[in-house]
Amino acid sequence: MSESITNLKEIEAFLDSIPKFSKSGKNATNFDLSRMEEFCDRLGNSQNDFKSIHVAGTNGKGTVCRMLASVYQEAGYNVGLYTSPHLVDFRERFQINAKFAESDLFIEFFDRFGEYIREKNFTYFEMTTAIAFWIFSQQKIDLAVLEVGLGGRLDATNVVDPLISVITSIGLDHTDILGHSIEKIASEKAGIIKQNKPVVIGKLPSQAKSTIQKIAKDRSAKFVTIEQLETTIQNRKITLQKEGEPVLIDAQNWKEVDTRNIAIVYKVLRVLKDQFPVSQDIFTKGIENVQLRFPRRAVFEKLSSGYNWYFDGAHNEQSVKSLTSHLISMAPASEWRVVLSFMRDKLSSEIAELWSKFDHLYLYEMEGERAATFDEMKTFFPTAKTIEFPDQIISNQFKSELVIFSGSFYFYSVVSNWMGAIASADHLNPSAL
Repeated sequence: MSESITNLKEIEAFLDSIPKFSKSGKNATNFDLSRMEEFCDRLGNSQNDFKSIHVAGTNGKGTVCRMLASVYQEAGYNVGLYTSPHLVDFRERFQINAKFAESDLFIEFFDRFGEYIREKNFTYFEMTTAIAFWIFSQQKIDLAVLEVGLGGRLDATNVVDPLISVITSIGLDHTDILGHSIEKIASEKAGIIKQNKPVVIGKLPSQAKSTIQKIAKDRSAKFVTIEQLETTIQNRKITLQKEGEPVLIDAQNWKEVDTRNIAIVYKVLRVLKDQFPVSQDIFTKGIENVQLRFPRRAVFEKLSSGYNWYFDGAHNEQSVKSLTSHLISMAPASEWRVVLSFMRDKLSSEIAELWSKFDHLYLYEMEGERAATFDEMKTFFPTAKTIEFPDQIISNQFKSELVIFSGSFYFYSVVSNWMGAIASADHLNPSAL
């Protein structure tokens, strides 16, 4: 392998040859940290070469990670950001100061460790996590913000010893892997809490909060909540009411749930203020610049300045409830065109009920063994129309409408290709606008 991999395309092809959770589900996972610990040992335990913040949660963890990375970058620190899944380019997972890591670093990694990797059978997520640790070590970053992949306790990222752990939210998701109760899922996610290291939690169900609080107490970990921070969103402004003067933040394209994510970030900054000082002005600017630094977020992301088209990867009851409420706050349900595509394991009557209030529903079938078929989706959305060809989306009929694409983060790359086709068509025929 070390001789054959000489460029990014070959690296991406190798990674794509490894089964991913997005396509194969839990068959592509491995919950045994001993493999990851052995891998890290081979890399020189590069995960110990930098300070880190470790973020878990059912929803919001990617957003909180990007907010934290943006604020600390605004403050002048060199910040590594590791998130998943990627939306279009695999390098999205490995960013330093909001830029993809240099290509030479990936090539050097495989040149140095290719033979070892070939002898093993690491999962896609184990591979990318190890790459992130090694790149961040090589680049001598000040701070890494690390997003948990799935769960927490046995996640590949859970070999780090972070300054602080964060649990953004708890809901019933991935129950076939994490358990069928809020308490069980909370316990799995609380597995990232380390001895004598603080943990910040978002707004959680009472049973989740008590479960995590007990684990934190057992590990002598300071337990920090956002309960004393009042957050509101109104007139495109988010207000964070703390001690003293309120903090006002521009709320362009943020949702109600993001006010709680911002509160989580604020609490993390307060806990780490001695090691990584950040002023209030920098905090505000950092939050307001998140969408500039990380335009691909798939969280109520506006896809084009020319159309009122949005993408949101909401894929469980908690996130879909938040999204549909936000959409209706913008315009009546009858005015939205809703285009959905799902992973098979994310289809549920609860999610279908939330989308049922929208009159214009469309379904698209993605590729992959985990993707839901038209027939499977039609069971939950019997009156929805099907989209089999991109031309049905690219048509002028949709261009003047309010459109939301949702159902799965993995739908993003498909929609991005559609947007590229639309841009090409508009370039050839400007009068279409």
